[in-house]
Amino acid sequence: MADVAPVDTLDIAILPLGDGRHMMLPLEALAEVQQVNFAGRSTDDLGEFSWRGYELPVESLDEVCGLELPPVERLTTVAVFKSDKHREPPFRAMAFSGTASPGSIEPSWLSEVELSTEGVFSSATRLHNELYLIPDLEKLLFNEA
Repeated sequence: MADVAPVDTLDIAILPLGDGRHMMLPLEALAEVQQVNFAGRSTDDLGEFSWRGYELPVESLDEVCGLELPPVERLTTVAVFKSDKHREPPFRAMAFSGTASPGSIEPSWLSEVELSTEGVFSSATRLHNELYLIPDLEKLLFNEA
């Protein structure tokens, strides 16, 4: 078995959550991020997002992460997450409040912190004294219980 070289940098995306916290995930989990106007929609039905021939039902990122759904007027962005290419559809569309921020970081910049019990997150980390929640990617991408 070949030796695996340590990772020098991680390409990440930072997504804001409705409660003011932020989530950090691998950039490769995202296929697209677009601003969307949710005016006239209800929290019970965020509609569908047309993307590359798919009509993806829009879910709330906060709700998928086990958090309270923010008011629909605060939702401004849809992220299309890559799911499983063998599932139909192979993507998930999730609405969130704010703007996604991409970046590259070095793993040594991160420090693990204790995770609160609220939400469906696998861990939490600090980067430059800011707290970031790390999602459970199985649940986020594949809707696995």
